[in-house]
Amino acid sequence: MPNASSLEQNCVRDYRKYSDTVAVSCAIYSYLMKHPDMAKFVGIEHRLQNHQGTPATPDIVATFDDDRRGLIFELKWSLPSDEKLLEQEIKELRKYVAPLSHWRRPSDKMETQDLILICHIDDAPRAVEMVRRLAKETAQSYLAKEGFAIWSWTITSAKKGERKEELRLLPIYGKTHSQKIEQLINQAGGLLFPEDVLTFLRFTFTFVREKPPLQYTMTVLIQNILSTFQRNPERELYDVHIDMIYERAKSFFPSWHEYDAATIQIKRKWIGEALEKLCELGLCGRVPDKDDWWKIPIPILRTKKAVQEVLCMKIAKAHLKHTKFKRRGRPRLSAVHPKATRKDKPITDFLS
Repeated sequence: MPNASSLEQNCVRDYRKYSDTVAVSCAIYSYLMKHPDMAKFVGIEHRLQNHQGTPATPDIVATFDDDRRGLIFELKWSLPSDEKLLEQEIKELRKYVAPLSHWRRPSDKMETQDLILICHIDDAPRAVEMVRRLAKETAQSYLAKEGFAIWSWTITSAKKGERKEELRLLPIYGKTHSQKIEQLINQAGGLLFPEDVLTFLRFTFTFVREKPPLQYTMTVLIQNILSTFQRNPERELYDVHIDMIYERAKSFFPSWHEYDAATIQIKRKWIGEALEKLCELGLCGRVPDKDDWWKIPIPILRTKKAVQEVLCMKIAKAHLKHTKFKRRGRPRLSAVHPKATRKDKPITDFLS
């Protein structure tokens, strides 16, 4: 059984991988906007359609060769370690190689559609191995043809006295139909984004289409959203409805704007699940007999450490505790309610 330290490290690692995936998505978007001669940006989560009218919404869509060829980027912040689940993930990519329309206009169709799967460098070897195996199947033969590629990303962490943080995109498998893109990605060291660009990108957007790990959403809520409901310097309990949090989050994290649509960065369901987990950890509670109302102490955490590190420590300890009681056959402990403070006010008191 894993110990608390390894669980905590894995939790922090997944937080970082999702955060970095957001930066990768922003980096590709930024590059396409600055280099339309390479490929013309169409949209983030742009809604394409197959001949049956079934929608397909890749992470990033672009065109090249005078809008005659389509280019699709699909980003995965993490790939399953389970072989069957990984196989399912790879097979689902097939929906992006069937003839699609609605690129810039409903009638638009491409001569070819290139697909680039982008994953973390740690996941790349397993992805390539699975792709090579599946490519032998007739239905998945596109995986071995020109027009499908796998890129990996890696971000070197900045350390005191050492080189600065930087993002690199590297070619791992296959290739596209674009000579310009192939020359770019195959240059020595891959495609590099230095620290100043990366810092800007991290402040541009916070979420990608793929659901984040719980610890990521929890951290974002604590750092950026829940603190905005505080009205007094002292720590107090506030009654807050989930829709109030959702609306505040939407104003803090604006939509990805694209050619013909806008998408919401953060989903209401993600917020609800994050609040449930915070409740399990004893960091907030439910308001009795009031659906979707939460009793939240603000500030919710007081720590000099990174919020994600504190949350991951609590998550690891709670997981081990639950596993221990489960093995003994004892019932799971109910969630701990947050400690009361001097004042207990509904947030609506401050909205008049």
